[in-house]
Parts: sequence; C-alpha cells; structure tokens
Amino acid sequence: MTLDELKTRLNLLPPLPDPHLPAHAYPAAVLMPVLQTGQGLELILTRRSRHLRNHPGQVSFPGGRVESTDTSLWHTAVRESWEEIGLLPELCQPLAQLQAQYTISDFALTPFLGLIEGSPEFKLNPGEVDELFQVPLEYLLDLRHHHLFYANRQGQRHQVVFIRWRGVWIWGITAAIIHQLAQQIAR
Repeated sequence: MTLDELKTRLNLLPPLPDPHLPAHAYPAAVLMPVLQTGQGLELILTRRSRHLRNHPGQVSFPGGRVESTDTSLWHTAVRESWEEIGLLPELCQPLAQLQAQYTISDFALTPFLGLIEGSPEFKLNPGEVDELFQVPLEYLLDLRHHHLFYANRQGQRHQVVFIRWRGVWIWGITAAIIHQLAQQIAR
C-alpha cells in the first residue's frame, strides 16, 4: 500500500458513532507513527519497559494520559512520543483520528495515525521503553494475521486480538487499535 492509497482509504472512512465511554475514564492518546521507507509504509511500535507498573513488557504505541498543559488529544500523542521515543513533534503530520476505546486500565484512549517525515533518529527513554521496532503496515492491516479470542471479564464477553510478527505477540489495546483500523480500511 502506498502513502497515496492509505490517504485515499482514510479519506473514505465513514464516520463512526461516538463510543459510550465511562465518564470516570481518564482521557489519553497514542500516536500510531507511520514511516515511509524503501520497503513501503511501516508502523512504529514500542515494547514498554519491563519495570513499569502497568502493562510491563507489552507492545504498545507511544502515548499516555492527557496532562493539564496539553492543548488537544493530538498534542498529548505527540508530546508523549517525544518523551518516550524522542520523536520531534514537528516531524509528525496527522493522517487520521480513530475512534476512542476504553481500556481495562480505565483510560478513554484516542489513537491518531500520524505520518513521520524524513528519517528521524529515535532516542528511547529507558524509564518507559525497552525497544522500538517497525512492522510493514500492509502486514498489520491484513486481517488474516489477526487472531481473535473471546474472554469473559466481570461478567461481559470481550474480544481480544492477537497479531504475531516475527516471534512477537501484539495484543491488548494495541492490537485492538490495529484491528479497528484494518477493519475500517478494508471496507
């Protein structure tokens, strides 16, 4: 998929209804950084530091909770990306805002797909991120790579998505966000 094809598909996305998120959920945002490489479009993912209290060692997108100084959810996503992986905010161009999702850790998480310009030099914050890696966007958007399981939690049935890439399992909210994008673009 080329950048032009991605932009066209994003522009054709039908509007989704606002999700019903609990009022007590903490607002948060993540950046789904897309990098144009010689091999095509790649999505940047991180592995959270193993000593973190919440979700240690899990694959994730850079992002986090809204702070009082943030002017928007987009600002939260790019600020957190700067803090976690050293991605300069001026290198990020917004492509799409996806529907917010409620996480098991009580966040109303808004994902942003963002195009990263140039060839940035990433600097990982060891207090938050152990690793950064890139996965071809086309691979992640192929629903044949998405493994769906269902689990009961607090009396409700929840879908859990798993995506395997070269021995790494992407799951939880990160995989759910990728799955949401893949389903929307596939329409």
